[in-house]
Amino acid sequence: MEADLIEVDVPAGQSRTARRVITQALDAWGLPQLSRCAVMVGHELVANALRHGLPPAVLRLLRRGDTLIIEVGDASDKVPRIAEIDNLTSTSGRGMQIVNTLARTWGVRRHQGGKTVWAEIAV
Repeated sequence: MEADLIEVDVPAGQSRTARRVITQALDAWGLPQLSRCAVMVGHELVANALRHGLPPAVLRLLRRGDTLIIEVGDASDKVPRIAEIDNLTSTSGRGMQIVNTLARTWGVRRHQGGKTVWAEIAV
C-alpha cells in the first residue's frame, strides 16, 4: 500500500469491498481508531455511488496526519442530498444522514465526466 493514497475501482454489487479496503488501510496507516466511523461513511458513499450514480465507482482514501479523507467518484452528475425521512420504519434514504452525522465535513466536487463525493474523518 502506498503511504498516503489508496485508490480502487468498486464494481456494481461490491460495496462491501469498501469496508475491507478501508479497514486494511487504516490498520496499515496506524489509525485503527478511525475504523468504525470510516467504514460506515465509506460504505455509505460507495453504496450511494453504486445505487444512484453511473459506473465506474472509484474509492479513494487519502491520509493526512490523523485525518482520513474518503472520496468516491462516479460518472453521474447527480449530487447526493440528505433525504427527508417521513417515517421511522423506512429502510432506505438515510445514507447521507449517516455521512453528515459521522464525518467532520463532507461535500461534492463536480468535474468533467461526473462527480466526487468526499468526507473527512478525524480523531
